Amino acid sequence: MLISYLIDKNINVTGVDIRESAEVLPADKFRFYKCCITEKDNLRSIFNEVQPTNVVHFACSFNKVRNQKREYEIDICGSDNVKDVCNNTPSVRQLIFSSSAAAYGAKKNNSLWMKESEPLIPKKYRYGINKKLVEHNYTNIPVREDLRIVVLRLCLVLGPTFDKPRSVVSLLIKLPALPKFIREKKVQFIHSEDMVSLLELILRDKEISGIYNLAPDSYTIVKDIVPDKRFVGVPLFIFKGSLWICWHLRILNLQPASVSNTLYPTILDSSKIISRYDYKFKYSSKEAFEDTIRHNMIPAGAWI
Repeated sequence: MLISYLIDKNINVTGVDIRESAEVLPADKFRFYKCCITEKDNLRSIFNEVQPTNVVHFACSFNKVRNQKREYEIDICGSDNVKDVCNNTPSVRQLIFSSSAAAYGAKKNNSLWMKESEPLIPKKYRYGINKKLVEHNYTNIPVREDLRIVVLRLCLVLGPTFDKPRSVVSLLIKLPALPKFIREKKVQFIHSEDMVSLLELILRDKEISGIYNLAPDSYTIVKDIVPDKRFVGVPLFIFKGSLWICWHLRILNLQPASVSNTLYPTILDSSKIISRYDYKFKYSSKEAFEDTIRHNMIPAGAWI
C-alpha cells in the first residue's frame, strides 16, 4: 500500500523482503532486493548501494513461523540488524518501526483511550511481547545524533487491498455465527488511505521522533459492523480449546495466548499524532470495515 502510494507521489522506493510481490511496479521508481532482515551482511551491502534517506521497517514473523526461537531471530535480532545498519549508513536520517497495539496487551482494566505513556503488558502473547522488546531496543539503545527513530503503534489496517484470510477480520466477515461474548466488544480499524497519508507526513517530517499511536479517533462495536450475524452462547473454555486446536492445525493464524484480545478491547488514543499534523481522518473505524467489505464484494454481515 505504501510503496504504490509513494511511487504515485513521484518518490523512489527500494523494497527489501524474503519474496517479491506479484505486483508490477515501474522500474524507474522501484528496486527490489531479496533479503531477510536476519542477513545483516546482505542488508548492509544493500544499504551501501542504495544509500536510503528514510527506512520503514514493517518486517516481522506475525504468527506465521510457529517456532519461538526463529520468531525471536526474525523479530528481535532482525530488527536490531535493521537499526544497526541504519545507524551505520550516514545517508539514513529517519527509521520508522511498525509496532502494534498488541504491545499494550488486552486487559480487562485497559483505559478506553490508551495513550503512548500506558505501560506495555502483552502477557504471553508472543507477537505483542516481541513488539515490546523491539520498542525497548529502538528507544533505549543510543544511535547517532542525526538519526531519528519513530515507533508507530498501529491498530488493524483495513481497506480495499485487505487480504488476510485467516485473520480476526476475516472471521468476523465469514463465520455464520460468532460468540455472544464479543457482541459488545469495541474494535478499532484504520483505513489504508489514512495510514499511508499519515506515513507520508511522517516521512516528510525532519524533526519527528519518539512513540506515536497510529489509529483513527474512533472505534466501533462488533454488533454494529456485522448487524445480521448470529451471536451464540459459547462457553469460554470451549472457545479457548477450539482456538488451540485451530492454531496447531494451522487453520487459524491466531495464537491461543491472544484469546484476551478477543475478550478485551485495546482502543488507541491518536491525539498525539493528530495534533502534530492537525490531521482529519477520511474514514471512521466503522467506515474502514465497510469499505473493506465493499471492495471484497462481500455484503456486510453476510453468512459465508
